[in-house]
Amino acid sequence: MRITTLGSQASKCAALIALCTGLVACGGGSSGSALDNLNGGGGGNGNGSSSSAGNELAQIGRGSGDNFVPGEIGKGIGDNTLSAGGNTLLSVNVVNNGSLITDSVAVTFSSPCIAAGEALLSPQTGGTCEDGCPTDVVQTSNGQATIRYTANGCIGSDTIKATTTYGGSVISAETTIDVAADTVTSLRFIDASPSLITLKGSGGIETSTLRFRVLGSTGAPVKDVDVNFALSRTSGGLQLVSSSGTSGVDGYVYTTVQAGTVPGPVQVIATTDGGITTQSIGLVLSSGLPDQNSFSIAASDVAPPSWNTDGVESTITVRAADAFNNPAPIGTPIYFTASGAAIDGDCLITPDDDNPERSSGSCSVNWTSQEPRQYSDVNFSINESSLTLECPPGVAECRDGRLKIIATTLGNESFIDTNGNGLFDLNEDVFYTADSTEGNAAARAINCLASQPVSGSASHQTSGGISNAFGCDDLGSPYLDRNFNGAYDSNEEIATIDGETETQYSSGNGLYNGVLCRPADADAGLCSRDPVLVRADMTLVMSCSRPLRTSDGRLPGQPTTPVVLGPNQVKSVRMLLADCNGNGIPAGSETTAYDEVANNADVVVSPDGVWPSSQEYGYVTLFITAGEEPPSGAAGIDVTIGGNTWTFLIPIEAQGFPTE
Repeated sequence: MRITTLGSQASKCAALIALCTGLVACGGGSSGSALDNLNGGGGGNGNGSSSSAGNELAQIGRGSGDNFVPGEIGKGIGDNTLSAGGNTLLSVNVVNNGSLITDSVAVTFSSPCIAAGEALLSPQTGGTCEDGCPTDVVQTSNGQATIRYTANGCIGSDTIKATTTYGGSVISAETTIDVAADTVTSLRFIDASPSLITLKGSGGIETSTLRFRVLGSTGAPVKDVDVNFALSRTSGGLQLVSSSGTSGVDGYVYTTVQAGTVPGPVQVIATTDGGITTQSIGLVLSSGLPDQNSFSIAASDVAPPSWNTDGVESTITVRAADAFNNPAPIGTPIYFTASGAAIDGDCLITPDDDNPERSSGSCSVNWTSQEPRQYSDVNFSINESSLTLECPPGVAECRDGRLKIIATTLGNESFIDTNGNGLFDLNEDVFYTADSTEGNAAARAINCLASQPVSGSASHQTSGGISNAFGCDDLGSPYLDRNFNGAYDSNEEIATIDGETETQYSSGNGLYNGVLCRPADADAGLCSRDPVLVRADMTLVMSCSRPLRTSDGRLPGQPTTPVVLGPNQVKSVRMLLADCNGNGIPAGSETTAYDEVANNADVVVSPDGVWPSSQEYGYVTLFITAGEEPPSGAAGIDVTIGGNTWTFLIPIEAQGFPTE
């Protein structure tokens, strides 16, 4: 039978298949069958196409025209060896029936080194791929795909494959690049995580993992390099968990430091077999637990306008550090108690905003106004001659709206480390107790009664004076000093943590308590390694949105008789300014001069403008100046608190002016 017209290639195939139906010889094992020849020999030879299905005229390879080699990737370096860290271009062409395709296809490049991160791909022009584009894929619509291959720690032979799909067939090409081994030229310390560890047995984080990196002459990482580690000191049982390691494909090699009992900076010395050495930085072994004199508390608003309003907030922030003034570790819990309104129960020390691996040493909670509000058992009196508010004799505080907030956590007592060895030494270091005789012993004994005594390292006072701030480092139970008298009273709460209940107040035990006590000294009773509750307390004022006035409606100090002025004379009037409870006026309150009814007189007030938040009352002075003409009327001051304004006027009279 002769076929005279076949038309398209597809119709030729259909006719031949129909012709061969039932013939044993058709489609047999011959590698040179008529069908194979008609399809251009694309029967799956491993160099151009992957199967006999789909469009078998599509091929991928290098070169073009008569020089096209199917199944091979073109290399910019040819058959030469690629230097360590070097780069070369990889190129393939996608053809169909011998011509470059004009359809859009994606060519993907892959290899073992690429998968391991030991070789990097980038656009042929260099630089980096734009955000969102895969660096191992080249999108082409002209049949040509080129990518840049850079050795990044790869050593030896790397077989690279370029793959795409066209006309329903997956077609691929391959090549092999030989990469020369790199020479180790540097060993770098990268980081320590965490950078602060606590003394052995302190209950904190006691290990840190240190990371170093082995790099070659081109700056690329070098794998399979042995590195040995050593500590700069081993005092107190400080040790390495691993004394050697081998760099991975990314060049990183690791070791772990385990804490001892002696604080201070820690250095790890890393050395390759080739003698390249470096040293770690930034790792500190510290007590970890906060100590008393490094524990403080503050409020975003110390006198929020909340005596008459619920739901007003103030942010309460605690800052904590250990005996070496390193920030307390991330996650250290801080507990809060207040004698009025409501406060969040606890917070955890947070990471630093700029470096999440480091501790900020601080955390915050919200205090919110509500009941109970605090009332004094007795009232103050106004002394207008001295412009002061006075409590009855023997009463420490007699103003409403004042409450105590106390923050506590487990920590260590403080001492003055006179020999600088970072450990407590009895009879050598300074640790003040209620029985210490240095300086004003009576004042020190009073200071020791306070819930938050002034520590010896903060007072620096050893002789003379009558101050109650002579140092006391021996801590008793923390308590809410409701009556502000600086001593524990039976009706005051003892601050506890974790829901523990302590009903009996305990004074200091006369010993240093903390992890800087040597275990042997603790066994001998010279000091104690037991933690204590370190604490910081503060007064918060629920300020009132009305000014304090005398029974006849004046500001304290405001005269009841006119101010008499002669020609060009200046007189001043000083007045006390407080809220309705005798505390400071709320932040944002304003004082301004009122001169609308003053004739022939200038009126100036100081301070003039907005007041800051303050717990204590202040003073305002009104200056009244006469001119050549007789003054009259009244000089005044406007006091604006919480959006409401009160005007206080002082009559003016003239004296000594010429009469006509």
